Amino acid sequence: MLPTRMRRSSKTVFFVLAALWLAGVPVVSAQSVTDVPPAPAPVAASAPSNTLLDALACRTASGDLATLLQRLRRERPTEFTQTERQFSAPMMDLYRLAEPVLAWGHHSDAVVITDNRVLLLVDDSIEQAAAQLERALEDSRDAPLSGALDDFHALVVYPGEHAGLRQRTLIGCEYRMPGVSLLADPADAWRIPQP
Repeated sequence: MLPTRMRRSSKTVFFVLAALWLAGVPVVSAQSVTDVPPAPAPVAASAPSNTLLDALACRTASGDLATLLQRLRRERPTEFTQTERQFSAPMMDLYRLAEPVLAWGHHSDAVVITDNRVLLLVDDSIEQAAAQLERALEDSRDAPLSGALDDFHALVVYPGEHAGLRQRTLIGCEYRMPGVSLLADPADAWRIPQP
């Protein structure tokens, strides 16, 4: 019996194996797995949820606002347990993230939460931030904002006015829901005035 010539595999196999190797997936054998259904993609256990990104992009439902800070602290305990800085008039907390996030066309590792706003603090002037926002909105024509922005959700962009925030811009979502404070959290009982 003459040896049969093996078919040459496509370059795709090489790239798939390389991707698996880079992802840390062990490739033990070259068995045929055509009859086994593909496994669902693994979910990274340490990856934070999108609660923060949803809040920045005005996608948090009104019923979820009262517990927003609690959920952020549960999902990102190292980032939202301790503020980096607190401000008054208006009250706002500055949090530092381990990794920058992208919202409204801007990357930043600084998030500011006020009574009714979730904001990204960016190192741009108001003019630069507005221009970048316009570019991001033009690039996102496939995902219109009309669903996110309504009478209760507004995109806000304004310059930082407090010490440490000057020459920087705040951009994010304002939640217009009377009686709801994003800073209200039972764990922060010291904030509640005592009679």
